[in-house]
Amino acid sequence: MRIAIIGAGMTGASAARALAGAGAEVTIFDKGRGPGGRMSSKRLQTDPAAGGYLQLDMGAQYFTARHPWFLRQVLQWQQQGLVQRWVFAPHVWQHGLLLPSDDAAIRYVGTPAMHQMLRAELGTLDQHYSCTVTELSYSQSSFSSQQCGEWTVSTADGASYAGFDALILTCPPEQCRQLLTTQPLAERLPADLLLPCWAVALQLAEPVTHPAVGIFGKSGALSWCARNHAKPGRVGIAEHWVLHLTAKSSLQLLEARPEEVAAVAEQAFSHIVGQKLQVTSALCHRWLYASYNAELPSPGVFSEPAQRLVVAGDWSFGGRVENAWLAGLMAASQLLPAQIKAPDLSATAADFMLAAD
Repeated sequence: MRIAIIGAGMTGASAARALAGAGAEVTIFDKGRGPGGRMSSKRLQTDPAAGGYLQLDMGAQYFTARHPWFLRQVLQWQQQGLVQRWVFAPHVWQHGLLLPSDDAAIRYVGTPAMHQMLRAELGTLDQHYSCTVTELSYSQSSFSSQQCGEWTVSTADGASYAGFDALILTCPPEQCRQLLTTQPLAERLPADLLLPCWAVALQLAEPVTHPAVGIFGKSGALSWCARNHAKPGRVGIAEHWVLHLTAKSSLQLLEARPEEVAAVAEQAFSHIVGQKLQVTSALCHRWLYASYNAELPSPGVFSEPAQRLVVAGDWSFGGRVENAWLAGLMAASQLLPAQIKAPDLSATAADFMLAAD
């Protein structure tokens, strides 16, 4: 069976690995320069003379493991040197106070970048990057390997890739809907499921004197602040912090210029740590579809068996990196149920409804 997967984030990589292991011929398409999706890191040159780089995690900051299947996978990544535990004592900013948190969760990060394990998962599979998919078409044909209908993937550069027996979309629901406009499944995809997030990376001339490494914002403009260079595998001599604006603030600044967003983030962070910052550079990235909208129920995985079409993502089960991985397995099992066992989510349903990492 030939299967096309749109999106090389955690869901796409998980599905691809499972399907390839079951004997399917998998091809991955992604508009990014490499695998990662919202787990992508930006590589910042810190020492041009020595060729030194620092990985800035602008999207997912860490992940946890609750489901036994995912925990087993994380332990395997650890053994391969792709993942390390990020041990720190989190703080909380609320009501004008910065206090230690009682959060004792075990957190992991990919090393030296968040998306490192995805490269290993995809391995030598057929992958197309910097490749924006513009159209997906399904037609009945006698040329597909299964003698059923076939999918054709068309891209912005005018290329067409035909003859796929099945298709998995792992994009945000809104983007999936745009690509599936002629398919009935598009009407079933929920709207407003993912909210935007502005991410701002600040390089500081002087270190933040407060000992906090990771700060959860419960009030104000910021939802998260991380001392990026304190993460395992992030080598660099400069002080770098990654700040995430709340969904509310991100919506208010959705079309703002990056320098305006950086100014808001800098002011809010300065207030949190009680210190005037000496910012030497700022880097902004707008995630149009980022955090899960907790006001909406998790919709699960969508499929159209007659066309061998599956739509899934971390949003299928309420956000979080772990749920992205589980959604990929679930998507793969929809296409090859005899070869791929679907994970049982019932025992940990409460965990899957927690806020996104």
